[in-house]
Amino acid sequence: MLSQYLKYLFKEITFTKIVLVRFFIVLFKRNKNIELLKLNYGTNYLFKNSFIIIEYDFNNALWYSFNNKKTLEKSIKIFNLENISPNMDIIVHGFFRKKKYSLTFEPSLKIENQSFKTNFSNLSLNLKHNQIPQLTHPSIEISISKPEIKTSKVSIKNQAVNFNHNTYNQNEFI
Repeated sequence: MLSQYLKYLFKEITFTKIVLVRFFIVLFKRNKNIELLKLNYGTNYLFKNSFIIIEYDFNNALWYSFNNKKTLEKSIKIFNLENISPNMDIIVHGFFRKKKYSLTFEPSLKIENQSFKTNFSNLSLNLKHNQIPQLTHPSIEISISKPEIKTSKVSIKNQAVNFNHNTYNQNEFI
């Protein structure tokens, strides 16, 4: 019981901390209005048990609410169509402002699992034996003899290097 309360308290503290950081970022901007940059979601060919991917991006947003559930995620949210209502509300909370967007999802296609059957007609199981193609003609023989390595003769003559120098003592150097 106490651990669940601590988890909840920790989540609320982290949520508040992130919202405060975003608040101070928006505080120093000239334009504090919430701007819709991108909102994409699929509406065609939805099945009853499919997933909805909502791709969104807002400028100056602090947090988001999907069906009265708060989130801090900024770009993509995935929902199972069976678990949500056909009308979803997205509320974007900003700097003492909020905007509401309504989305509707209507499944247009259905698959009944119990009556869904597949039938194979004219299925032929005559298998053909195919040989592996040969890369060479049978009348051509390939053989490898002992490889020969030819090297050129290179010779290096060492010459002695002599250094002629005068010895100095410490008094001569100064």
